[in-house]
Amino acid sequence: MLLGHTKDSRWPAPEEAIEDARRFLREQQGRRVLVAPHTDVDGLTSGVLMLRALEAVGAHPLARVPGKGEHAHSPAFQQRLRAGSHDALVVLDMGSRGAPIVPGLPTLVVDHHASDEFPPGAHVLSAHGHEPVANSSLLTYVLVSPLVVPGPQEWLAVMGTVADLGATAPMPFLKDALKRAGRKAVTESVALLNAARRSSRFAAPLALEVLLRAGRAADIAEGRVPGVDVLHDCRLEVQHEVARCAKTPPRFASNVALLLFSSEAQVHPLVAVRWAQRLPGHIVIAANAGYLPGRVNFALRSRAPVDLIAFLKGLDLPPMGGEFAHGHSRATGGSLSQEDFIRFADAAGFRGLRTFDVERRGAFPG
Repeated sequence: MLLGHTKDSRWPAPEEAIEDARRFLREQQGRRVLVAPHTDVDGLTSGVLMLRALEAVGAHPLARVPGKGEHAHSPAFQQRLRAGSHDALVVLDMGSRGAPIVPGLPTLVVDHHASDEFPPGAHVLSAHGHEPVANSSLLTYVLVSPLVVPGPQEWLAVMGTVADLGATAPMPFLKDALKRAGRKAVTESVALLNAARRSSRFAAPLALEVLLRAGRAADIAEGRVPGVDVLHDCRLEVQHEVARCAKTPPRFASNVALLLFSSEAQVHPLVAVRWAQRLPGHIVIAANAGYLPGRVNFALRSRAPVDLIAFLKGLDLPPMGGEFAHGHSRATGGSLSQEDFIRFADAAGFRGLRTFDVERRGAFPG
């Protein structure tokens, strides 16, 4: 059986929601459709699946990838989405919020993150709440399978699933699908593609091009398509930055550990994972003052059985805006101004931080 193809009418999402999303896609014949995927491997593979499905129904799709630190509700990205004349928008793997993305543009949101808010009037296909919760590329694969020949596209859903949930995720028929795709090729390709968005050069658009050129995971892992050499450079940079920033000594407040460093690469989630393994009883906050100018981007991870989103929302803080406490209960974080991050750190028990402590510091950890 192909990955995720069960006869369960409530999985990976309710059958009526899947059918509504399919109708939306079929209605795009002859229309110009923007496809906006998240820049991680799950998002990019969702994007490739959606582009191919729209082409199959006779639409004219165009991919738009968010920039460094952006998402579907970032004003700068929304401005780029509004540029030009388009008939519809498909947003993949970027969470959901209760505000319009492009007002007046028919929109389909495909996602798996926890949310009870959605853009007004949007068609929504969400896997959240339907156990085991499917990642976005697997959800997209099931959605578009009647519109394309599904077998040759399975490797894309396999890569997105492994990238988001791991090779042992409890997804139907994953073991056999991973064997067909080639486990070694999948894991190598995932590492290369994820490095593209984590690198300071932010090569996510190139990663999407590599996926579109490839016919299987081995094409990427073995460098058979143009662009893979750049992905190797990105991975070397990210590895160096993780090793450097992970040397930062943590500060402690009760069962919370804070690591504060500066890197133009998106290494804070990886540093948080590394330190969560070293401090299994702690909530680890890896905070990066160098990723975006004037902001502190941070990731929370813990091996303890704690809801990290609930932890953040339980702090004595004023509203922190849309860049705080999204994602998953086991993997969350945010992006705050320097002033707001100091307030957040204070509420988490790290009192006395100054603006100097959260400024960019070039090549050296804080």
